[in-house]
Amino acid sequence: MIQRMSVLVEGFDCDAIALAGFLAREGNTVRLAGGGEVPDDPASLEACGILLEPDRDLDRDPGPAEVAYLDVWTPEVAPRVLRLRAQGTRISCLADLLLERWPGPTIGITGTAGKTTTTSLVASILRVGGTDLVIGTGARAGNLWPTGELLGLLPGTEPTERTLLVELTSSHLAFTNRSPTVAAIVSFWPDHLELHGDLERYRAAKATIAQHQSVDEALVLNADDAAASFSAEARGHLLEFSLRQPVRRGAYRRSASELVLVGPSGSEVSIRAPFDAAAHPGNVVAAAAIAEALGASASDVASGIAGATSLPFRARQIGTLRGALVVDDGMAATPAKSQALLATYADNSIVLIAGGSDDAGGGPVHATSEEAQRLASACDEIARVARSAILFGVAGARLGALLRERDVDVLEAKDLAAAVAAATGRAAGAVAIVFSPLFPVSMEDRVGFSSLIARSAR
Repeated sequence: MIQRMSVLVEGFDCDAIALAGFLAREGNTVRLAGGGEVPDDPASLEACGILLEPDRDLDRDPGPAEVAYLDVWTPEVAPRVLRLRAQGTRISCLADLLLERWPGPTIGITGTAGKTTTTSLVASILRVGGTDLVIGTGARAGNLWPTGELLGLLPGTEPTERTLLVELTSSHLAFTNRSPTVAAIVSFWPDHLELHGDLERYRAAKATIAQHQSVDEALVLNADDAAASFSAEARGHLLEFSLRQPVRRGAYRRSASELVLVGPSGSEVSIRAPFDAAAHPGNVVAAAAIAEALGASASDVASGIAGATSLPFRARQIGTLRGALVVDDGMAATPAKSQALLATYADNSIVLIAGGSDDAGGGPVHATSEEAQRLASACDEIARVARSAILFGVAGARLGALLRERDVDVLEAKDLAAAVAAATGRAAGAVAIVFSPLFPVSMEDRVGFSSLIARSAR
């Protein structure tokens, strides 16, 4: 039996409204509060017993609540989080509720980078194998986060064979109290620390994906980077994946055209040429290891990877300008993500478009000493590969100062449209024009980039 509670749901976006309605129908006392515009039909929400508080400053006074479901972009260090915890309110989020209530198998995938692509590949593999899969499709920018429409698919408390697959960010995990049946951490390095306070708390948020597992459940880790350190969190079966070396159980790349699945007894099954998918090889091997944890066959893994499609804003070729390929890597909002793509290019071969915002809502980004080192390393890579760097936004000015120290040809543009025009003028002789911002950019800019390229190509 579900206990009736006093509940705070933060925000007025579609996910918050869906969650508030779901909880109100269960008989809870629900307040929908915080920033955002109230929907056009507030009466329908009020008729469900939901109290609307659009003008409440949650940081100053969140009000009483036994449980608070916070927005995915709420920083863990926000005053409202500290106040809620101090008054004894349990902090949660939509992802936490879904993991708590789902009566069938659940899969959760996190990582500093690569989680969306890996989640998409896992979905492709499982669907080939006939798994009855439930996955969110309503998140922005092609992300596979838990979204409000999944609440309508909760099958009740009876067991089900339907499998829930979700991508989980550190902002989700900072507010979760449950772990999925199969959890994966596909990469880990300092990032988004402004949302958590420091590296230790960022790591603690990621660790939550495994801390509530049972001995019968599975954790999949990247053996090639710091994600391997989360092995101490394993409560049940531990699997790994690697591009460099064999693993005891999971998956590894043996050669440029061979992937190996390693079963529970150490038995190996080779899959030929799985790296033609539109994804980084690390994501391919990660997805194969997760599929191994779920008991997928080698043929399902091969077919699922081969049938995968590239995701928007993730190192995807979208056209040409003056003989140069145009590559849209608009989701690369951190230095390490951009550097991973730039490392694939030859010296002095690209025109880079980068910049954007210096604050994603939790304070200055890339500001800690750990992240500053990542930014410096990415700037060194830019100095190697970029013929020119066309920069825009507040972050463009910050990035420009770092690149001029490295003798990079820099042009600062007033906005993305001006940056595309300038890049077009410098495209001759370049292998590619690469949009990889290194900093947060608006969804309007991400979506609008392809239109700007299309207009420039006319």
